[in-house]
Amino acid sequence: MSPCWRTPAALVLLLALTAGFYWKLTISRQWSFLEAPDLANQVRPWLDFQAREFHAGRFPLWDPYEWGGHALIGQDQPGATNPLNWILFAMPLRDGHLPVTTLHWYWVLIHWLGAAFAFALCRDLKCGYAASLLGGSIFALTGFMGHTDWPQVLMAAAWIPLVLLFFARVVRNEKPRSSAALCGAALGMSFLGTHPAVPIFTAVLMGALWLAHIVPDWRRGKYLAIFSAVFLAMAAAQLLPSMEYGKLALRWAGAPEPLHWDERVPFSEHARFSLGWSSLPGVVIPGPSLNANPFVGIVAVVLAAAAIWRRRKERLVLWFAVVAAGGLLLALGSDFPPYWLLWRFAPGVEKAHEPAFAIVLFQAGIAALAALGLGVLRRPWIAWLALALFLVEAVNDAAHLSRTDRPGSSAEMIESQQDIAGFLKSQPGWFRVDFDENDVPYNFGDFYGIEQFGGLVSSMPESTHRLLGREETPARFGVRYHVGRIPSNPAQQEVFRSRSGVRVFRDPRIGDPLWALRTGLCPGADQFTSVSRTPNAATVDAELACPGLLVTGDAFYPGWRARVDGRRAPVQEVYATRAVRLDAGRHRIEFFYRPAPVYWGFASALAGLLLALALVVQDSRRARMNPHTDSIAIS
Repeated sequence: MSPCWRTPAALVLLLALTAGFYWKLTISRQWSFLEAPDLANQVRPWLDFQAREFHAGRFPLWDPYEWGGHALIGQDQPGATNPLNWILFAMPLRDGHLPVTTLHWYWVLIHWLGAAFAFALCRDLKCGYAASLLGGSIFALTGFMGHTDWPQVLMAAAWIPLVLLFFARVVRNEKPRSSAALCGAALGMSFLGTHPAVPIFTAVLMGALWLAHIVPDWRRGKYLAIFSAVFLAMAAAQLLPSMEYGKLALRWAGAPEPLHWDERVPFSEHARFSLGWSSLPGVVIPGPSLNANPFVGIVAVVLAAAAIWRRRKERLVLWFAVVAAGGLLLALGSDFPPYWLLWRFAPGVEKAHEPAFAIVLFQAGIAALAALGLGVLRRPWIAWLALALFLVEAVNDAAHLSRTDRPGSSAEMIESQQDIAGFLKSQPGWFRVDFDENDVPYNFGDFYGIEQFGGLVSSMPESTHRLLGREETPARFGVRYHVGRIPSNPAQQEVFRSRSGVRVFRDPRIGDPLWALRTGLCPGADQFTSVSRTPNAATVDAELACPGLLVTGDAFYPGWRARVDGRRAPVQEVYATRAVRLDAGRHRIEFFYRPAPVYWGFASALAGLLLALALVVQDSRRARMNPHTDSIAIS
């Protein structure tokens, strides 16, 4: 085969291996990764909502379908800032939803992306094609990557090989400026729209690696500065909205009470989610694991050990041994005593309360070492044999998927409750719905585009949380309907019964959540009409008999702006909801969400990307002019 076709052919083969390995998702229709509670109840509705927004020509910044509304982009995990997710959101919808087959391929392709990046890392280390295929397969098909369901966690982990690839280029002085910039860009990408645990632990390990690299020669600090600048600039697209949201929200992280931004996740929670020494046999034996799967198999471990022993004088072999050891020690968490220091002093670590997730760094290091280990054997057929033996091991440790045709599956529940959404969407006026979580456990509002006062969340604005349980809260937020098998208060009347047996109850006392707080006494009634509502905007017509505050049943949050009759007006907080001051008479009020941290964050990310590209172009020109400038030796 022509050399120019070998890499594309290898990537196609890697795609075939990945799709074949997860055949239950790519070929069968009886299995799914979406049956796990968090995925069925929270992640799938998140993705559906964002896809509908993309198809409507809007960027999903605000989620009005949970708890009166809160910042979607500030929550990290929905994935709004991840450019790779935008491809998913642009895929064709079926009846307003992302088809399950699309979501299955999305999950499989994340694994292939991780495998492709690991393949690229191994090729960059001068490993052969078969050895690089083995490295990509070790990283993507087993252990943490192979057994993690959450796509937002997988998306973060997939970038690790690329981070290591460009760091290795810096170590061997190959275009060190642009390599440092691309290393920072890859790490920044891992922070965009993903679960924060893996990126934070990756940043901790990379910080240690960078310090080890520059201590012998402080002149290398300029490359660390480039890396840090690009990384922080790229990550700012997610970090700035997340920091704003985090400072205003409560977070449930396993502690007895929800935590404020300035409160640490207790070390006991880190201990509870550590990998632990008892999981170490699980590296080579399928089964033993706690909080994360560490399995990479006997083939990978033997080849990695061969690389460390036979090629121990080569710097990059030692670097990847450090990566593997560092990932393992971080994953041990409380079983590794120095971890307490990281929890106490390293930025962000206390919030990433699942140290077991760091085992994916060990997996990346072992994948690279195994590919390097095959170079010791110097027999091409042995590499293909090793790949075959590894795949046998991996099949025996394949990820557990759930059947969708079993009684009580989430797929069956969602299908049986479609008629509830149809009924609610046919009702007039502006209202919200609350759901009995025993009868409707998934985030119905996000999934169907119906405003819900409730939902499965891991965080919530503190101002909204203070209103929960208060007698006046349902009226203030317009919670007119209740969905469940029994009513939640005596005033509710049954108005619809689903074929699933779940019923819809209406509270006749609750109208649209619009009212006025008058600043004076005057005769006459106030009138309000909700003209239009989209997730990032709302329009209200109001006629006030005397001056006052128009109060809406939407959660107050920084970034919301208003125009009254076309002129800017300040948005005020009243009872944790949005309000604007009006004179007597008729007015049109337009609310729109324009969060400054989002605009600053995306501008910063663009600047970081342009800086990285500028350095790549500059270094490429320099290399063409003086091809002997850079050293590319491994040892």
